[in-house]
Amino acid sequence: MKKVPNILYTSLVCGVLLSAAACRKDFDEINQPYKDAIEETASIPGLYNGLVSSLGKYGDDVLNVGVLYPTANQQAFQNIATPFVNYAGGFWSQYYPDLNTYRALLKKISEQTDPASFNNVKYMATILLASKTLRMLDYYGDIPYTQASRASEGSANYRPAYDAAPDVYKSVLSDLKEAVDGLVTAPSQVSIGSSESYLGEDLVAWRKFGNALRLRYAVRLYNKENALASAIITEIINGNKPLPNNQQHGAMQKDNFGFWPNLVAPAGTIKDALASKWDSYHELSISNIRMSSNVWNQMSSTNASDGSGIFDPRCFVFFQTNDANRWVPQPQDGSQAEGGTPYRSETTVRRPFGTDPTNKFASFNYFIAYDRLFYPILVISEADVHFLKAEIYQRGMGVAKDIVKAKTEYEAGIRSSVDFWYEYVKQSTIWLTKPTAPTALQITAMLANPKVLYNGANDADALRKIATQAWLATMFQPWEAWAIARRTQLTPRDPALPPLSINRMPYPDDENVNNHDNWQKASGGKSPTDQVSVKVYWMQ
Repeated sequence: MKKVPNILYTSLVCGVLLSAAACRKDFDEINQPYKDAIEETASIPGLYNGLVSSLGKYGDDVLNVGVLYPTANQQAFQNIATPFVNYAGGFWSQYYPDLNTYRALLKKISEQTDPASFNNVKYMATILLASKTLRMLDYYGDIPYTQASRASEGSANYRPAYDAAPDVYKSVLSDLKEAVDGLVTAPSQVSIGSSESYLGEDLVAWRKFGNALRLRYAVRLYNKENALASAIITEIINGNKPLPNNQQHGAMQKDNFGFWPNLVAPAGTIKDALASKWDSYHELSISNIRMSSNVWNQMSSTNASDGSGIFDPRCFVFFQTNDANRWVPQPQDGSQAEGGTPYRSETTVRRPFGTDPTNKFASFNYFIAYDRLFYPILVISEADVHFLKAEIYQRGMGVAKDIVKAKTEYEAGIRSSVDFWYEYVKQSTIWLTKPTAPTALQITAMLANPKVLYNGANDADALRKIATQAWLATMFQPWEAWAIARRTQLTPRDPALPPLSINRMPYPDDENVNNHDNWQKASGGKSPTDQVSVKVYWMQ
């Protein structure tokens, strides 16, 4: 395999590509790539690694806590009503610099003497970009895509038109298939060495990642694009295409795809890796987050505050007891607030019991908040894929209905999720106090608990339980929990709360100002608060 030098990307990311602030400037400026002189000096490894490094920006805790957790009815916190419009442009401003980088990378590859020797690099970048584009569609619906980041090709692209979401979904799914099929092990292919910090040029893992995304969106689009979705499912399932399975404990990232800061951050830089994550837990809107009664009811058989009713071992990883060392959930409906601050310290241990008396409810585990080096920002996990397959077999989507296989995949999803989080805790050096991993008997008991026990003969109950467990497995993928809640309408909800109301993010206000005509066509001129009630394409 050919080698190319690993050139530092820091100056390119920090000083050249568009920042979040820049994305709020006039759209003419937003849509322009970096200067031609810098485009000439940018390296292929550098551009590629920029797409990897930027994944660290895709775990927006303020958006998660302010919008996604309450909408998916997953966590409780004091500020039930949040000014979500303030966060509408966050993901938007993260995505378009990445699209710029991707377009520049493709251009750079096309200029090489032998472009085909960079096919693996191109296809790996395509899978990365696809994961971000698909999430954009899930957030916003129609988006500028075909014309976006093409300002260098002419003024007609300065204010890009919005592509219809169905067209972009189809285009990206086609790109994913081409990328997965196109990855080859051959000495003619260029290696970018350590710049491939995502999966270390493990092509099997890359195929798993691409196929996992294809399967997720085939299920998501099944009721709208049945022929396309069925064909993808049939190809992957009946064709036995590579998918995440039996995660490798020594390298969990090979079956659980996302941003793993310890793989891209130099050793000893814990203060830098995901620093904003820890800082965000000091913000009142986030430090108020608590274990909700809605989630507690899915993890404990009783309300015993000593934890004796807990049957789901993930509870001990996800959450911690209150100041009195009791397992007390906060009512999901916001009827009881508190003023505790369980994350307001900069040490490797949680606050001692009795020192934060206003902290009445169990909160997120301190080490989840504190861990800025090993905590992953997941895109799609092995557990996610098992739950997708469980639904596929239970419904007979693109394959024959098979309730036995559905149960097998459902239970594999639960085992995988539990195993993943305990393996994460085991590997993280930040967790000084580690919960004891469950025994095989404890897992068996969990699967037999009435709240978990699978009955494929009852379609309604089986699909509700698949959705519930998929929702629990995405506790730290709130964007995915939101998608599961919106798509299935089967995830648990507190009966005191109103129906799901935020179906999508409103377009950033700058779009109204700087790309008005196209914004008008896409939004219908609706206000931000009215835009959120419009369902995204795959919602029923």
